[in-house]
Amino acid sequence: MNPELYDHLMDSTNNNVRTIYLSRHGESNNNLYGKIGGDAGLSQRGWLYAKALFGFFQSRHVSGIWTSQLKRTQETAKYLECPKIIVETGINEISAGDHDSMTYEEIAQQFPEEFALRDQDKLRYRYPNGESYMDVVARLEPVMKKIMHENNLLIVSHQATLRCVLSLLLGTEMEELPYMRVPLHTVIELRLCGEEVEVTNHRLKVECVDTHRAKPGNCEINRNPSDACITVPVHL
Repeated sequence: MNPELYDHLMDSTNNNVRTIYLSRHGESNNNLYGKIGGDAGLSQRGWLYAKALFGFFQSRHVSGIWTSQLKRTQETAKYLECPKIIVETGINEISAGDHDSMTYEEIAQQFPEEFALRDQDKLRYRYPNGESYMDVVARLEPVMKKIMHENNLLIVSHQATLRCVLSLLLGTEMEELPYMRVPLHTVIELRLCGEEVEVTNHRLKVECVDTHRAKPGNCEINRNPSDACITVPVHL
């Protein structure tokens, strides 16, 4: 666990084993078409995941649910039975700014220098009029302190944001943060006890696209578009 969060936990009155559940929203229509950001609703398979999530939590107690402001997270939580559902703005997805709702291919074609700069330093690169991963980490600081006082909490959020949450909880190297795998249609169960964090991934049986993009071998600004897009996930 991140030492600062561990110190905060030790200063709190709740030092027992606690469980936090993390889930991305169900597959969205933007996921299907390879578009980043935006506020698209769930795809047909995304709605199936929302129903599967309801089934998953029939045998597990959830005392609270946090969603972001974005439609796809709130739709994902629609079928869940919980008296305490909160919209937490701090867990919104990373802002892609001027590149919001574009595909990686469109960004590579229209803004090749920006696309290369992000590949060179994905952790610190800030989208034009948007955010960097480090901005999201800073935004999450007060949220993480609240999380440390919760038990049986479900957080329905987004790929980049949950990468930051996981990295902060697990104390992973910051340079690895932007490339952590946080797949769709998976519930990540975290059991926190003292400085230890036990992680269990529950992959629910609903098909979905894979949105993970690995770092390409060629990150030079003068690369050709095919090299720039070689690791872009398959989409419609």
